Amino acid sequence: MSGTSKPTNPPPDSHHLRFQYCQNRPLYRRSRQLTAVRVYSVANESRHLLIFGVPQINLLRELRQELVRFGAVELISNITDSWQREHEGSDELQPEPFTDVFHACFVKLEKARQAKKLLDARNFYGGILHISYAPERESVDEVRAKLNQRRSEVRFRAKLAGGRRSSDSKQTSNLPGVGAAGLRQLAVVPAVDNNSTKTPNRAAAGQ
Repeated sequence: MSGTSKPTNPPPDSHHLRFQYCQNRPLYRRSRQLTAVRVYSVANESRHLLIFGVPQINLLRELRQELVRFGAVELISNITDSWQREHEGSDELQPEPFTDVFHACFVKLEKARQAKKLLDARNFYGGILHISYAPERESVDEVRAKLNQRRSEVRFRAKLAGGRRSSDSKQTSNLPGVGAAGLRQLAVVPAVDNNSTKTPNRAAAGQ
């Protein structure tokens, strides 16, 4: 039996943990507020959000009003009891004392992305919110629709970028000295040295 310990697999809901703020960013990359370093793919993003850190003073209506500012909300519910039962053996995933956990679902993914960006780590009735994507709550149809939406967005952006390149090439071809192929024909212009032309005149004037 080897002395090296095997790496332990992270819990399935570890993506809901709050990341530590990055303290060693280069000066030119630092923002006014410290942020954590985290990368999201289309599979990680979701219309479903879990909102942690909401004070336990019955703030369902106030939280809904805060979320509706960013877009239409399909549902919002308090899942504190079920979350505590599901993660009873994990201290890291247990909510803070006297706080609730809410599940919210936006109609559009881009609205959920905006709400997460602007409300995460913000003060809400004395509690600091922590918002994370919950793709595990998506259905198969929701995942399919999300991927199809991403494909259409990528195709639109690629088409838009291609149109810009073609318009730039047309504008370049209309410039003087540019051929039909879009390549500038460099005309060799002999250099004129003003000092060399003035020197003989000075010599003639001296004679």
